[in-house]
Amino acid sequence: MRFIIKNSSTGCERVGILTEFFKKTSAVIETPTAALLTQGGSVVHLTAEVLSKVCPNPHLLWVPLSNSVHLEHGLKAQGEGVAKFVGLQDHFTCVTLQNMNETTPSGHFENDKVPLWTKHGKKMLTADRYMDLMEVFKPDIILAIADGRTSLAEGSKRIFKSIERTGNMLHVCVKRYKESKELQSSCLVGVVVGGGVPEKCDISIEHILKHKDVLGGVAISGLTDGSEEFSMDHLKPLTEIFKRVGDAIPKELLHVVEGCWNPAVILTAVECGWDLFDGSYAVKLTNLGHALTLNFDVTSDTNNPYLLDLNDECYKDQFVPILDGCECLACKKHTRAYIRHLLNTKEMLSSVLLSIHNLHHFDQMFYHARQHILSNTFNVYKKHIIKQYESYKNLQVNSESINSVKQSPHVKKSRLNEEVSNYTYTNSNYST
Repeated sequence: MRFIIKNSSTGCERVGILTEFFKKTSAVIETPTAALLTQGGSVVHLTAEVLSKVCPNPHLLWVPLSNSVHLEHGLKAQGEGVAKFVGLQDHFTCVTLQNMNETTPSGHFENDKVPLWTKHGKKMLTADRYMDLMEVFKPDIILAIADGRTSLAEGSKRIFKSIERTGNMLHVCVKRYKESKELQSSCLVGVVVGGGVPEKCDISIEHILKHKDVLGGVAISGLTDGSEEFSMDHLKPLTEIFKRVGDAIPKELLHVVEGCWNPAVILTAVECGWDLFDGSYAVKLTNLGHALTLNFDVTSDTNNPYLLDLNDECYKDQFVPILDGCECLACKKHTRAYIRHLLNTKEMLSSVLLSIHNLHHFDQMFYHARQHILSNTFNVYKKHIIKQYESYKNLQVNSESINSVKQSPHVKKSRLNEEVSNYTYTNSNYST
């Protein structure tokens, strides 16, 4: 695989392509973009047939070992890699250690080993064992094994151990990668950790730069351990980290961000030159019963919130699409009321329909980002999207304030979503 920068804007944001994949040299994936998060090798909630209708063009599949390591025996027997094994051979794969959308227990580290938390419990992995698995999975992109389950609030001692362990394991990954015949068609991505402590993060960047001639990309991890809810107060320190690390690593390498980040953080990272995201955010929303409803038209002055909680009973009589004008299969055929009914009765179809909508809408966010980069208007687009995110957060704060006063249970439950619904009805004449 090869990463090529097609166009740079007036800032650091850029449009690029992933191309020259070994199994399909003519395929092109445009960046910035998000991968499709998988579980057991398959895209979460979608069969291969449904995925072919949602994503007719090749996409990058994000494959965490935490939910797919059990495929090892079957993969060895077949010998053609994880994409072929799960019936998604028209797509490309990026294998990493852990799903960053999941909260894992802290600690449990050993010298030059990191824990892999699976449904069958903890497995301790060395870099050698990790690369053994990569030779079996045969991914198009490999994120080097790293100790990246840390947060911005982590203590200095824990950060130092994370950087030391990650650096040692990267050296082993590079050595094994250069020696492996099975992985010569794969792209190895080094991982930077410790971003919240600049002087320590510089050490992690130095480890990467030692191997820059071998690596095809650099990922940043260790900014969240999945346990802390993001607030707008985090945006400024994250912006500084994205910019500092992005400026320090070679521009020609693919820039990857791990973590379950909302649109405000994602577009901030894009503005700082980051290209690829792990796609876990769209899956998180689907699992919560939430639907993305961003307005991408920067010429409209809207206060629309960016998502709807379709669990709420205020949607039970709304026989309209999730988002008026949306071209996804779910919005073309189904209504908010029906999806709310499915959620209420715990039908699996609710997750399928929400996944179809959220994956399509999430992908549209990146499509419009690329168009604005090419037009040198990305800053306007970013502010437009963040305004909608802040609007929703403000409604949440107001709702919490209201709920602190004595009210009937019905009012407590529905006030926020009624306000969201009213906003959406008032401003539903735009398209995605």
